[in-house]
Amino acid sequence: MTDIDYSSAIRQEIENRGLLVSRDVALRAALRNFLDATFSSKGDQSDAFLLPRIEILLRALVYRQFSQRETLAALKLSMDRLSGELLHEKSSALSAASVAATPSRDLVHEIVENVAAAFGSYEFRKVIWQHSSQSRDIQENYTFVRNRLLALSLEDLNPSAADVFLTPLWLGIPKPDLGARNELVFSKYLKHEAFEFWREWYQGFLDGKPLDWELQRRVALIDDAIWDAGPEAVATEIERIKTEFLAEKLPMAETIELNPETGKFRAIPIPVENAPYMSALLSQIGDALEDCLGGHNGLSDRSGDVKKLNRVLTKYRDDPQNAELTLTTVAGSLRRQLIETRELPPNEDNHALLHTVEEGVRGIRANHPEVAANREQLARQAFKTLAAEEKQVLEEALPILTAISEAELAEDFAQDIPELINDATLPLANGAPSLPGADAATRVFSRVSKMALLKDQYDTFTRKGAEWFDSDTRKTVQLAGLVGGGVIAIGVKFGPKLLELVQIGLRLLGVL
Repeated sequence: MTDIDYSSAIRQEIENRGLLVSRDVALRAALRNFLDATFSSKGDQSDAFLLPRIEILLRALVYRQFSQRETLAALKLSMDRLSGELLHEKSSALSAASVAATPSRDLVHEIVENVAAAFGSYEFRKVIWQHSSQSRDIQENYTFVRNRLLALSLEDLNPSAADVFLTPLWLGIPKPDLGARNELVFSKYLKHEAFEFWREWYQGFLDGKPLDWELQRRVALIDDAIWDAGPEAVATEIERIKTEFLAEKLPMAETIELNPETGKFRAIPIPVENAPYMSALLSQIGDALEDCLGGHNGLSDRSGDVKKLNRVLTKYRDDPQNAELTLTTVAGSLRRQLIETRELPPNEDNHALLHTVEEGVRGIRANHPEVAANREQLARQAFKTLAAEEKQVLEEALPILTAISEAELAEDFAQDIPELINDATLPLANGAPSLPGADAATRVFSRVSKMALLKDQYDTFTRKGAEWFDSDTRKTVQLAGLVGGGVIAIGVKFGPKLLELVQIGLRLLGVL
């Protein structure tokens, strides 16, 4: 490695490559130096030093991805606000932001050289502190580490992927060990929940799997006043952004609201359009279902598809969004059992049921444009598998969700969450990982996200209700205890649980 003049090779490649390729190399170098190897302190500097670096690096990366007026304005605001006061002139983060805003080959080369020298110098100091080598060995360690960093940037100039950020940041070589320094200087970043999102954000770049760029864009545009308020304020705003993002990813034509009379959540469906036609569609489905159940057609009242259809014919009769979700799932299930697995006999009754269910889906979409638009968006979503710990979180959340929901909404949670858990447990015939049911997942995570957005309103209600109890009594109220006690007892607990569910929902959609 040391026989190559990496500095000259990089200079030549920067001249040969376009400005945007060179800009990306500078941003990657700054990301490697995320926990600035040149920085030292006797105490934790996560708030005062690291958060400004996060802000300016994020905005630089987002402007690289979205070359828009608002993302450039946000980046320039950070540069003006943070340069000099919080970020020193040679900061790799500040320099990378300058390159993102106004690409410059000379500055790219300077950033790459400075980052390589920073890691070499850290190794130099570490060896001196340990008194473990002769001066020649110390210099060789410095050169070795510096050249290794330069070699990484040289590889970035010739990326194996169309987007260099889709390759691991360290390209498979071990990261320099800054552990002891980091434990002292950035302990809060490494351990505190206020930095949880940022640990996940940085890990995405380390792995070559950046977080969803639209989510990053929204976080980058957080108001400067919130950034200035510190990591806890930023973390709270990020949770709100993530919750809104999930609600948009899983649209449902209904409103989730808090009933001021009961203090519980309820779902209000959009009105049925062309009610006579909707009624006729459901009557046809009911007749076809009755014909199937009356013969030897492989279906019974205990069948999951039959239970879903009965739910549509009763509970969802005036709820076009949930009727469409459920009928779409049943149509897919019937088609699979009739054509692929042959679990159901391909006779006239079963085919007639499939036909009427599919007609019901088409009819609802044709008469409810909002439902049709939601289906188009949902069709683009691909759900990932549920991890074992996520199933446990869902199980733990079920009694909380049912306690804070009115009867119909609580009943949906009681049906959908076990279905989510069970569907994700049963293996598929082809051995592939099982996936959550789309209609159950959509209902659960869409509703949870909207409930989380109403948390402040819920907290206001529970505080008023809590005035009837002294603090010691409130601590002992159980979910199934005093009348009205459920709302007060879980008022403090349900917020974090909802945010945990939002996190699971975003992971299932591949956002996190």
